[in-house]
Amino acid sequence: MRDNNVDMWIHVSRPGDLMEQYFGLPGGYLIFADLGETVERAVFGGSEGTVEDIDVRGSTNLARAFHGYNYNNSDPRQGFSVPNVYDEISDYVAERDPQVIGVNFSDWLPVADGISHAQFLRLENILGPEYSSRIISAEAVITDFLTRRTAREIAAQTEVLALARQRAKQNLAQVIPGVTTVRDIGARVYYSATSKPEDTVNEFPPDVRYFLPNPDYVLQPGDLFVGGGRGEGDPGTYMGFAVDTKIHAYILREDETRVPDFLQEVFDKAIAGQWIMRDHMKVGMTGGESLAAMVKAMEDAGYIYTPFIDNGTEDYEMIQEALSNTDKPGFSIDNHAMGNTGGDVRVEGPSMAAFRVNTHNLRIQENHIFAFEYMVHMNIDERPGYPLAFNISNPQVVTSKGVEFIQPPNEEIFLIH
Repeated sequence: MRDNNVDMWIHVSRPGDLMEQYFGLPGGYLIFADLGETVERAVFGGSEGTVEDIDVRGSTNLARAFHGYNYNNSDPRQGFSVPNVYDEISDYVAERDPQVIGVNFSDWLPVADGISHAQFLRLENILGPEYSSRIISAEAVITDFLTRRTAREIAAQTEVLALARQRAKQNLAQVIPGVTTVRDIGARVYYSATSKPEDTVNEFPPDVRYFLPNPDYVLQPGDLFVGGGRGEGDPGTYMGFAVDTKIHAYILREDETRVPDFLQEVFDKAIAGQWIMRDHMKVGMTGGESLAAMVKAMEDAGYIYTPFIDNGTEDYEMIQEALSNTDKPGFSIDNHAMGNTGGDVRVEGPSMAAFRVNTHNLRIQENHIFAFEYMVHMNIDERPGYPLAFNISNPQVVTSKGVEFIQPPNEEIFLIH
């Protein structure tokens, strides 16, 4: 709150609130007030949900009014009347006299937009014109609250990633060449030794995420793909934590014992990016500052920047043009926020991507979980005019020590016999 110059944070909950996994459903107003030495916790109109150590609780009569029980009560035998019963909220706020009040509404961040229009109008009426004029969106406070992870959250995310990696490799081990389809394991085919571009591009235009998007395509020897971690191979979520791990695999052809050199060369260029960019994500940097530093480091290492717009086919056309007269590798970055933040996790924290500019002003906080995701692409003689693109992704964490790996980085291509 202090980092965002907010003196009081009022969170109004209702069923479906994306903050429910943190606060439960208090059913009224959950208020955090900065008193200087401490932050006071108050709840008006319902239970405390899952928030512990509540300092101030509203009356039972207020809770009854909030929940519609005798909402328009004017029976003096009940001991309260509407709207006077709400005075305890307005009195509470006035006594603490916050200069800036954050409320959970937002025009772009779903998790910070839990209050309904009617609830907001009621809050304005309760606070009165003076304090209503001090209301701002709590989106910055909520973003920082979500992205400053506890040690237990880091441990849970680490466990989820380990389970997902194990499950993905088990799925890849069950691939039967000539039988298993792309759909069966949620694969994305990058290269096929048996399928030529002229046979597929008219029906399935190439995409930076895959070269053969046909879900019914049967995997064959000589195919390079990423899979096992999505589709039927997706392990789901645990405690709400998501997974964005990419594991690459190659189906060996007869007499092959390793990945062909031309494919391995591009993969080696791709995974090198992890080590080039790692030192340029630090606590305190904004998403925009980190992105600029990583782009410079990659360009200094001989890579060509191709800032994607997040449209797979148009992005592929971009790399075709950028790499048309060079044997240098190209790259694009999408180091997006990760974790269990509900809604679209990629916007709830600083994300380092050319197409996520609305998070470039957000600062990387201690224990920031993010997907270390980017793409590297190069021309290959075996497919002239159609560069090979590798999507590298492993969720990791930024601490005061820099980027720390909470799962093994991409270092090898899984071989299928």
